[in-house]
Amino acid sequence: MQHLRAIAAHANYLKRVRACLAEEVACTCHKPHDRCDFGLWWYAEVFPRKADFSGEAQALIDSIDRIHRDFHGASQKIMELSAAGNTAEARRWETELMQHSNRLIQAILQLDDASIAP
Repeated sequence: MQHLRAIAAHANYLKRVRACLAEEVACTCHKPHDRCDFGLWWYAEVFPRKADFSGEAQALIDSIDRIHRDFHGASQKIMELSAAGNTAEARRWETELMQHSNRLIQAILQLDDASIAP
């Protein structure tokens, strides 16, 4: 999976979480960070090759990994809150989820920049 396909996989996951919030139904689509489509690609194709990249790219890889884990932490929180019927608080967490998502996409695009590729 290339970077743009990884971004699309991430966007699809985000879309499912946001759809649960919009419909005010319990979010059951949460997956651990290493089991979503992006995570499956990331931990099979990119993260194991981190040492092959430039120093700048390695720092971005570490940053992407942290952001992606934080994104899934927010997703987990939304799932827990929505399952408990606390839709208002789950919606507040949606803002954090979106911030993590935007940061993740920006970092992936930076990593795709040919000037820092191996």
